[in-house]
Amino acid sequence: MDEKRLLKVFQETRKEIMDVDELSKHIEKEKIMRTALWLSGKELVDIIENKESIAILTEEGKKVLEKGLPERRIAKYLKENDLTSIPIKDLKNILDKDEINAALGNLKKKGIAKIEKGNIIFESLDYEDEEEILLAKLKENPHLSLYNEKERKIIENLKKRGFIKIDEKVERKIKLTEKGKEYIKNPIEIKEEITQLTREDIIGGRWREAYIRPYDVKIPVEEVYPAKMHPLTRIIREVKEVLISMGFKEIKSPIVETEFWNFDVLFEPQDHPAREMQDTFFLKYPTEGDVPEDLLKKVKSIHEDGTIDGVKVSEGWKYKFDENVSRRTVLRTHTTASSIRYLASLSEEEKEKPHKVFCIDRVFRNEAIDYKHLPEFYQCEGIIMDDNVTFDNLVGILKEFLNRLGFEKVRFRPAYFPFTEPSLEAEVYLEGKGWLELLGAGMFRPEVLEPLGIKKPVLAWGIGFSRLAMLKLGLNDIRDLHKNDLDWLKRV
Repeated sequence: MDEKRLLKVFQETRKEIMDVDELSKHIEKEKIMRTALWLSGKELVDIIENKESIAILTEEGKKVLEKGLPERRIAKYLKENDLTSIPIKDLKNILDKDEINAALGNLKKKGIAKIEKGNIIFESLDYEDEEEILLAKLKENPHLSLYNEKERKIIENLKKRGFIKIDEKVERKIKLTEKGKEYIKNPIEIKEEITQLTREDIIGGRWREAYIRPYDVKIPVEEVYPAKMHPLTRIIREVKEVLISMGFKEIKSPIVETEFWNFDVLFEPQDHPAREMQDTFFLKYPTEGDVPEDLLKKVKSIHEDGTIDGVKVSEGWKYKFDENVSRRTVLRTHTTASSIRYLASLSEEEKEKPHKVFCIDRVFRNEAIDYKHLPEFYQCEGIIMDDNVTFDNLVGILKEFLNRLGFEKVRFRPAYFPFTEPSLEAEVYLEGKGWLELLGAGMFRPEVLEPLGIKKPVLAWGIGFSRLAMLKLGLNDIRDLHKNDLDWLKRV
């Protein structure tokens, strides 16, 4: 019945194309697109969509329109105080802390002022700023199609500065097809229609008089987005299921670790670059943590001269080991600490048995944020301990693991890690992208196992979930994994 009502509007108005707003004067607005989809499936109408980008001022953008850009507020302050320059350190009296760096960058970029010996010197305090002019224009005319290429570049910069956001406005029109035009040449009779046959319709005989709509499974319907897990959570669960199906069990360990468990036990020297502030988050409180004294003495000995209880294991690192460094607290930089804690917790009886464990958890590194780095991310670590396990076993297990995750083409190449020898990196092949590194692995060195009293060989591997998630979801920027983009989360 709704389809006939919509076609009857075209018949009565003698129009071939109408937009949704115009049609809503005759039919309930919420029914128009659904009805048009049905008619489109019958090739009686076409749905025409025109998308247009619209600039919307953010709260920060509205504030800038009212008070001026940060760089303009500096110039205004100087003008009011009859000055032409100002020390950078005094900007805190004019701008918010988070505005200062952006203001300095834009003063230089726009050629408004120069910076000499810590002072900002303006060429002119009455300069013209294209960004300010365009921001005011966007408030009145937000349709981006009205602006030329040069103006769009400025608009992109306004977006980067957080003054505007870009939304898409969709205008929909319904147009009669040739088949639809033929159909409305005949009178359209609208009868009572039954879309859901009830018990009362059958008993009362209403079904004899009314038109019963046939059920068409091919008619397009609106997309429904049911509740679901975050894609990263889904991938974590998928990996867990694969590992559990391969005989592994899950373990956990603290997020806050001592340098002893995070570095020392792994035979990483205390002057290793990975321990520096640029890679590791150190805690202000507590600054120290407890370490097992007996194991600490063994690890110290293996670092200094490569011996355990007087028995030579290797050459060691030949430096003075500092026990105070071992007690310092950090946010763990890898989940390998979980594997080492697990091995250290084994009783003498348990050390005689085989073990297959994994840990999936968050790790932290003091990285600059960009398209492939975040300071916090998920990592998966696994180990296998058993009599006579070999490097060949490691290669076979990793190949099976990656195959089960959906990567058919896998290859391995030599690598270096401080706590495994020999070591490898696994790469997977993706169409259009080529070979991509996905995980690192190797066999724990004797310097790692001997202090723990482990006599069996131990295979170890680690995989970054962010890289895995990016590959499986087709992303090019790791930050997209953590944005609250509801449209993307619904579709993915």
